[in-house]
Amino acid sequence: MAEQINREQVVANFFAALERQGWPAFLPGDFRDYLTWIHEANTVQNRRIRAQVLDLGGILGAAGIPFVLLKGANWLMEAGSEIGDRQLADIDLLVAPDTCEAAVGALETAGFRAAAPAETYARHFHCVPLARPGDAVTIEVHRHLGWQRHLLTPGEVIAAGEPFSEAASIRIMSPAHRFIFGCLHAQLQNMGYRSGLFSLRDLMDIGHLLEHKTDALDWPAIAAFGRERGIYPYLALPLHLAGHLLGVAVPEPFARSGIARLNALRCLAQRRLDPGQKFGRLAVKVAWLMDARRHSYERDCEEAAWPLRQAAIARGRLKSVFDAARGRKRVVTSTSLEDAADG
Repeated sequence: MAEQINREQVVANFFAALERQGWPAFLPGDFRDYLTWIHEANTVQNRRIRAQVLDLGGILGAAGIPFVLLKGANWLMEAGSEIGDRQLADIDLLVAPDTCEAAVGALETAGFRAAAPAETYARHFHCVPLARPGDAVTIEVHRHLGWQRHLLTPGEVIAAGEPFSEAASIRIMSPAHRFIFGCLHAQLQNMGYRSGLFSLRDLMDIGHLLEHKTDALDWPAIAAFGRERGIYPYLALPLHLAGHLLGVAVPEPFARSGIARLNALRCLAQRRLDPGQKFGRLAVKVAWLMDARRHSYERDCEEAAWPLRQAAIARGRLKSVFDAARGRKRVVTSTSLEDAADG
């Protein structure tokens, strides 16, 4: 059990659930002590991360750069007394693409420096991770919400962001966008839909939204948005998985999706047959190497004519395979469509 909850990054969530529901008598005392120690340490860490977010608000606010928090940072700023109940690895935030360079410059002026080789992120949807001595975690400044940049745009998310009560310069992602982005990140970015893999922590984030943001989630409108953008299946599947594993009620109209119901059963059966997820992780690696959205984004050819776009994607796929075979870290800088067509 300890191995599984650590792999899923839900040790703190598990402790919090047992605190609320009661500790089973069969749990060994040393295991309870272990969970308590992790939760206490995570509480201290998350308070440091929260203070870091407030500092970021001051830095970017003074520079006049609007931004919205992404992923777990939204939960963190609203957690209150439950601040230790979720683990965070970094701080993700979104700025408008044309202010990304200025945002990084403001952070560098405040003492942040690259925490990884910058060239690796030359054609990435977020800038190189930034770190500062004494801070709890690194920061990732996003210019887009993944390789699928047109499915949910920075402009839409920033416009719908909600001012944080303690610092007006910090904007919290709207509940609808938190749900949509979380699904896109898990199902497309992390290749969950193709591979059949899922993250229990991601599902618990959905469960948190369903429990605490019910009045702010217009499910028919979210479903209509999903159909209009062609992402409805990626929104429906996580809801059905959360229904199976967490016991949450799948909202209408997603509850009527037979395809999502079958896909959820596929994912659960795959997890039972392959508990170590070796097959699923291999599928993720193959999907990542061949993913057309990623190659289109990295080579900036999403809007190009079909022959040029396909040529650029093919070149990207070949380079990915060759780099993987040689064990090299893949770096994409900038490739013109003419070069792609010639290659």
